[in-house]
Amino acid sequence: MAALVDVPAPVAVGVVQPALPADRDQILEIAAATGVFNTIELDVVVELLEGYYRGPEESGYHFLSYREDGRVWGFATWGPRPLSEHGYDLYWIATHPSAQRRGVARALMAEVDACIRARGGGWVLIETSSTPPYAAARAFYERCGYQCLAVLDGYYRDGDGLVIYVKRLG
Repeated sequence: MAALVDVPAPVAVGVVQPALPADRDQILEIAAATGVFNTIELDVVVELLEGYYRGPEESGYHFLSYREDGRVWGFATWGPRPLSEHGYDLYWIATHPSAQRRGVARALMAEVDACIRARGGGWVLIETSSTPPYAAARAFYERCGYQCLAVLDGYYRDGDGLVIYVKRLG
């Protein structure tokens, strides 16, 4: 009988850093390539990026890029939760399909958590869709230590509920 061997999670070899203005087109390409961002959401990514480039402290939106070999392979968007002293939102985290399962999203998530901790944040909330195209994202959040707090069936539209995840940063 063969012994079972634990296979470690992939380790990303790139760099996570605040997104640069030069990253804009690649971030939009990644969002479109995932196949889960609709036209309105792609427009919102542009709007949030514009706010971030004007000033993240003013806009409340922060972007991180995962860069490897001179190319952006993933991004994360996060910011403080309005009216909360210690709460933050993770708005989006996305990896280009050709770079998925290589640790890109995990590296981005670790840096988001670290940035929020450094600001004195204690809670991170994620709101996502209950539809099948988002199943991998929901499983990823759970692997990263986020707990499903609530599911609101039909929140976005019939057949598309809101799933809320939360993580207490310690």
